This record gives sequence, structure tokens and C-alpha cells, in this order.
Amino acid sequence: MPHTLTIVIRNLSQNKMQFYAFQHPADYKSSGSVLQSSSASLATGAVLPYKSSGSTLQFQFARQPHVAAFSNQAKFAMLVKPQPFASASQTSVVASWPIALTPQDQTKQVPNNTQLTVGSLGLSKPTYTSGISEGSFGIEIPSYTPTGGLKLYCGNGIKIKNTQVVLSSYVTPLPVNHIFCAPKPKFYVKTGDHPVGSSISFSATGAALCDFTNGYSTCNVDYQSDGTFTVHRQ
Repeated sequence: MPHTLTIVIRNLSQNKMQFYAFQHPADYKSSGSVLQSSSASLATGAVLPYKSSGSTLQFQFARQPHVAAFSNQAKFAMLVKPQPFASASQTSVVASWPIALTPQDQTKQVPNNTQLTVGSLGLSKPTYTSGISEGSFGIEIPSYTPTGGLKLYCGNGIKIKNTQVVLSSYVTPLPVNHIFCAPKPKFYVKTGDHPVGSSISFSATGAALCDFTNGYSTCNVDYQSDGTFTVHRQ
């Protein structure tokens, strides 16, 4: 199975267009309760009309699930200098690891759980933990005291172009908690310009659905002159 998920966009309108991509929010649970998550843009770019330029816009993401965490405060982050975190947008992810999702055959022991540390922000290398539902991974949250201005997030990370990992969807963890995250291999493309990592309000309305379940690795997206999308998977 290919390791990379690719979205190829053709602009069939008569004007240069800007597009961005984002992922369907992961399902988050803690002690049986459903947690509300936030979403972020994963890619953005502009492309000229295909009929006059032959140009396409490509977004690529790793299929491998990642766990990731971010903090905006220096004492919670392993950073030489604190980095800005305005409007809940992250310019970088402080800690991340590839992680496995619990398989259907739960007798298979895969590295599906990690522990968050907040004294200096980090994530332990994932190991196997029993009791995590199929299609999910776990994040154990230690005791910590939230302080004024602290933004601490963790959740589903996406590796972009085999380089940086961005928090695709994330939650603010409560102290002394065990969070379970179930990512979905579904992405969306919309018109607009949202920088990578910037916070967005998730909405699939008017978007092209790029569904990579069942082994698909490429979604060819055509933006039509009437503002609609068509998608072909392969």
C-alpha cells in the first residue's frame, strides 16, 4: 500500500484560484465522554487555469498516523525561544511520533499509546497498551496546573511532504486523563487561503471530499467553472 496520500487539483475555471486542504476531525473520547476538537489547515496554494497553463496543484500527506502536541509557553516547550501562537494557529509542532492504531485483531500488540509530559513538553515513544478501541490511539495526560495564557494542545498529527508534522485536529487535555483519538483518512479541498497550521472552523459544505479509505492513494480533484468540484479516486 502506498505510503503517501496525494491530492491533485485542476482548476477548470477561467481565473487563478487559491485552494486549501484539511482533514475530517478525528473522534476524541475520554472516559467514555466525547471531546470537542479544533481543526487546522494542512496545505494551501494557488494555481492558474488548467486549460491555458497545464498547471496542477498537488498536496501530499503521509498515510502513517502521528500523535502530536504543542504548547505556546517556554516552560512547557522544548524550544530555544518561545514561538508565537496567535489565534490558535501553530507554526510548528513541538513533539510528535509515528503511532499505530489498534487493529481489528486486538491480539496484535502494536505501539498504540503515548504519555505526554508538560514540564518540558514531550511525548514518550509509543508502546502497546491494552483496552484501546480499534482504529484509535491513546495519550496519557499527567497532572499539571493550567496557567494564564497557556495553550496546550494534543491529538492527531499529519506529516506533510515527508517533512513537518502539523496538528490536524486537536483538543486541550485535562490533567490526569487518558485521551483516545481515532483519525479518519478523509480530507477536503476548498477555495480560499488558510496558512498551514492555522485554525479553521470545520465545514464540509462546498468542499471536495478526498476519501482515502479502502486503500486509495490519489484523489484527482477538478474545480469546475460553476464553483463545484468533482473527485476521482485511484
